[in-house]
Order: sequence, then structure tokens, then C-alpha cells
Amino acid sequence: MRTLLLGVVTASALVLATPTFAAAAPASAPAADGTSAPASARAADGTSAPGSAPGSAPAFSGTGRSSASLHGWARLDLFGPVPEPSQLITLAVDAHATGRPSTGGRGHATIQHVFDRDTDREFTARAEIRVDCLTERDGTVVLTGSVDSVTYTAGPALDPVPPFPGDWHPEVALGLRHDEQGRLRVGWSGVPAQPTAPPVATACQAPTDAGLHLVRGGFAFRR
Repeated sequence: MRTLLLGVVTASALVLATPTFAAAAPASAPAADGTSAPASARAADGTSAPGSAPGSAPAFSGTGRSSASLHGWARLDLFGPVPEPSQLITLAVDAHATGRPSTGGRGHATIQHVFDRDTDREFTARAEIRVDCLTERDGTVVLTGSVDSVTYTAGPALDPVPPFPGDWHPEVALGLRHDEQGRLRVGWSGVPAQPTAPPVATACQAPTDAGLHLVRGGFAFRR
């Protein structure tokens, strides 16, 4: 099921309460899946891990600041907080809001999905996103941006995948919220399947659903 980057992930989620601090384990502590939260400049999947490294405990914190920012790295999963071993989904964010109230943003985000890990059918899709808005609406932290690039890596048992059009930069969206149990959920709009497909996101608007579960890592949101 290769639908995370090429299409919209759908799942239900409940609106969260105000973001609260969560304790973080030492960054050097390995996870059960063998990955480690980024201790310095690189995450376990090769994505950049901006700012201070989150630990292995679920974390999403908010503090009162005059200028909003969102930093962090996390492993996510489509099916629950216990990861599906054959898949690896990671998200890294380094973003700042612009405007008062926030009507824009700058920075970068990377989302990557690996399917059929450690087999000859392993497939990786990785999207690099240029942030154009970071804001908070109704308890959801919203990040939107245009796709700088999408790269695909296919295992030897798979047919070659056509490259993503280099001159196509569709809008995409992420939304971070807590559910009623206080667990972080992440919404992801996906990337349209082709340039002629309808848009999947609008600047400064959160995805409708939050179908990704936090496995480990976390994000710091300052507003």
C-alpha cells in the first residue's frame, strides 16, 4: 500500500487540548526497532534533525513566545503507536511563522516513507517541502508548503519508477494535534498523484484527518 506520499491518508482523530510538555528520554537511548532519535544533525533515516534532539518518549510541547516556531523529528506509523516493522515513516521539521497574526512561514520539512523494509522489494518515497505557512488553529498546529522535490528509490525486484516532475511544486499540508488521550497525531495531505490531479492542500489549512500516530521522537512548538 504505497499511499502515504501519493494520495491522502484518511483516518479519524479527536481534537486535542492545549499542547503540554512531555518528558523525553535521553537522545542516545535506542528504540526497539533499532533506530535512534537524532542526537546531533542527522536522524536515523538520513533526514536533518533541526534544533535540540527529541527523545524517544512521545513529545509535543508549547511555550509562550512572540514568534511561532516548530522543530523536531519523529517516527510515525499509519496503524498505531506500535510500529509496523515492514514500514518506516519519518518526519523532520524546522519552521518559523511570519506575519502577525501568522499568515506565512519559512523553513523546511522532510517526510519519508519506506515500504517492505530490508527486502529486495524495498521502496522509498521522500518529499522535501518548502514551508509557506506555520500557524495554530483550533488546537492544531498547521504547517503547509510547496513540494521542492520527491525522490523514489526502488529495490532490485521492482520496476524503475518514473521521476517526479521537477517543475511541479504542489501544495501539501501537515497538522499536529493531541487526541483525547493526550497522544500526538499527525495529519498529512499526501502529494497529488499527477500534475492534472486536484489539489490536496491549501496554504494555512490543516488536513481534514490526522491518521499518523507518533511512535517516537517529538516536536517543540513555540508561539
